[in-house]
Amino acid sequence: MRTLYRQIATCIACLGFAAPSVAETVGSMTAYQTDIIRNDREAMNVGAAVELGDQLRSNITGLGMLVFRDESSAKIGPNTSLTIDEFVYDPGSRSGKIDIRMNSGLARFYGGQVSKGGDMQVATPHMVLGARGGIIEVLVIAGQTVGILRAGRMTCMLNGRKLVITNPGHACTSDNGNLLTGYGGIDAFPILDSIDRIAGTGMPGEPGPGLNVSAICASALGNSLKACKSTDGALPGVAMEFPDSSTPPVGSGVDDEDDDCFPDCR
Repeated sequence: MRTLYRQIATCIACLGFAAPSVAETVGSMTAYQTDIIRNDREAMNVGAAVELGDQLRSNITGLGMLVFRDESSAKIGPNTSLTIDEFVYDPGSRSGKIDIRMNSGLARFYGGQVSKGGDMQVATPHMVLGARGGIIEVLVIAGQTVGILRAGRMTCMLNGRKLVITNPGHACTSDNGNLLTGYGGIDAFPILDSIDRIAGTGMPGEPGPGLNVSAICASALGNSLKACKSTDGALPGVAMEFPDSSTPPVGSGVDDEDDDCFPDCR
């Protein structure tokens, strides 16, 4: 009888150790305008938890916003796929690490506590972007990545080279393994602002106007971007418009040393 009890206890213990661990909640979805899908199966709603390892995808008119536990946040634009690879946050020291993998689309990242005292990075197939406070926008399209600084400080890393950008509106991009810089525009992607009108409602809104890359194509980086060289003025699934506008100022060049600052560091 005692042997039977031992066997039952052993089986219970084994089941306990075999039980899967509960995924860590790192934030929540606070707004969406059109479809945001988690892990290719679940439509996200306002208040839905975002967990470590989650992959979030948006459709052609997808817009959504998620907020992390350290008060960092991300606005997800159309045709976007991103994965939360790492999230570590110590509220006491306000330090930690956030690693987000972004394979396609457009997103705007707002730095929170981690970006001020720790490490917040967005890795794409072409380069790695770091945020130090402030706001950065990331576009992954046509085999290239563009990072634009809107506020704070942005670090661009590619093939062992690191470039620090401090002036809002300036950008970096990847081009055949090279790191290029130039002016990208203060409000290059207004589609990301449209969700502000319905933030927190969770109600589907009117489809967005499509991804307008005219500001980028008219910028100093335009000649280096494949997305600006389409023969018919549009890419599959991407609406490209070219309204009349003045040419933005051209940024200066940088040398090949590590830890370059563009245009300057303060």
